[in-house]
Amino acid sequence: MTVAAESARPSTTERKGKGFFLTLIIGSGAVILALAFLFFQGKEFFIFTWQKFVIEKAVVRVLPPDYSVEEVERIRQDLLAFYEAGKRRQVSDEALYGLSQGIQDILGRADQRIPRYMTKQEAEVLIAFMHEHGPKPTP
Repeated sequence: MTVAAESARPSTTERKGKGFFLTLIIGSGAVILALAFLFFQGKEFFIFTWQKFVIEKAVVRVLPPDYSVEEVERIRQDLLAFYEAGKRRQVSDEALYGLSQGIQDILGRADQRIPRYMTKQEAEVLIAFMHEHGPKPTP
């Protein structure tokens, strides 16, 4: 009898294997859901993160110190409007990602300088790019 009772009871190694397999399935499902989210909402997520973190936090802080508060606010509003136009597909994806790459390059160069500010020329190039590639006003 004891042989039958022992063979009917699952061993602890089988339970550990089942738990690992279940964890692997759940982890794979989470990765698949994250990839699906990025596939369908990737552009909106990209724009949101750039607006909330890069423009609001980083770009405003590295603008030249001799800019007035009004100029800084105007540039911030122009950048936010450019990305909003990208969300509405009024700006091409190439222009949107081109501006993002330009901002990333400017922030990288500013990070290597002391004091950590972008130059006026870099700010003017940024503004010119936005006006050149931004949404055109409708008549």
